[in-house]
Amino acid sequence: MTKKDDAVKQDLNYEGKDKAYLDIDRIINEGLSGGSVHMREDTTNIEEARDLVKEEPPHQIEE
Repeated sequence: MTKKDDAVKQDLNYEGKDKAYLDIDRIINEGLSGGSVHMREDTTNIEEARDLVKEEPPHQIEE
């Protein structure tokens, strides 16, 4: 296996969500305005960029 393969397998554990809350983009796009981002004069209906909030990784469960 290559280093790249190892990195991909490691990322599959949490799909990268152990480092950042990535669903915020989906929540905003699908929840507000149905995913349409547009600008009228000086206002937009959805901000075009968001800061990602640092959070704890998912908790381990015992099976």
